[in-house]
Amino acid sequence: MPFKWFFALFTSVFLLATPVFAKPEVVNVYSFREAKLIQPLIDEFYQQTGIKVNVVSGKADKLLARLIEDGQDSFADLLLTSNVARLEKAKQLGLIQPIQSDYLNRQIPSTLRDSDGYWYGISVRARAIFYAKDRVEHTDIKRYQDLTDAKWRGKICVRKGSHVYNTSMLASFISLYGEQWAAGWAQKLAGNLAMRPQGGDRDQLRNINNGVCDLAIANSYYYGMMSASDKQADRAVYQNVGIIWPEQKSVGAHVNISGAALTSAAKNKANAIAFIEFLLMPKAQKIYAEINFESPVRNDIKQSALVESWGPFVADYQSIGKLSRYLDKAEAIVKRTPW
Repeated sequence: MPFKWFFALFTSVFLLATPVFAKPEVVNVYSFREAKLIQPLIDEFYQQTGIKVNVVSGKADKLLARLIEDGQDSFADLLLTSNVARLEKAKQLGLIQPIQSDYLNRQIPSTLRDSDGYWYGISVRARAIFYAKDRVEHTDIKRYQDLTDAKWRGKICVRKGSHVYNTSMLASFISLYGEQWAAGWAQKLAGNLAMRPQGGDRDQLRNINNGVCDLAIANSYYYGMMSASDKQADRAVYQNVGIIWPEQKSVGAHVNISGAALTSAAKNKANAIAFIEFLLMPKAQKIYAEINFESPVRNDIKQSALVESWGPFVADYQSIGKLSRYLDKAEAIVKRTPW
């Protein structure tokens, strides 16, 4: 047998006898949220599917810039973000693509997802009002507008107006009441601030407890996290500070979503969609509710017992899909105020 034939035969037998190692299943995620907030979900998804979730966490603007720079060579398959405005920006920049999923469309109400399938809400968070239990009668505050009353001059804390949490809230006010009303509200709120805005939402709740102010605006899930904090000081904040759901007899409290979207450059498309669908399954929605203190987007999953203890909750779901239309105007209003 000529050597070249023998070599070819030997090579064929060797290849057949050599085990073929499958490429590990993965999904690569850019997360605008803190990784620890979604780690329990990642662990559960891996246990159920064997698909490894690689997460890069970072500031929204930096990760979007990286997506733009990398283009179709991007590492990311999936975006997880904490605000619909960021998802809409990604859509406008062509950084995400529509998802075809009957499961997602069945489970998520139309008000909490993009009509073209570019993004889907995973959980809901409310922008609530907080008060010092020993200094404020909670019945004095029923609406966001109540925060503009002159009696609260020098008594309100809130993070910078330019933060997306606040510009999104202001955009919802423009949608509901008009630009002039929203501008007047922002100006009067700024006049009632106890200090120059600094820090995050949890810092505003600590300010109440420390006597810096009597009222604050913050996302409700931070309040829940403080109740379960390892720090005694933060657990004391939870005990001494109360929560008010505003607008309960009208449009409902301002809410936003944490959401998910498939990147335009996704290399692991099926795995990415599978992960999003997993996040809408009952067990995952319960994890969001119990660990992150956010509201499930599924109507058949209840709030956590802690959140339910804060009282009945009516949310302004109708404004979510309109926020991006008014975000530029909201940002312009903030720039004209000391907020």
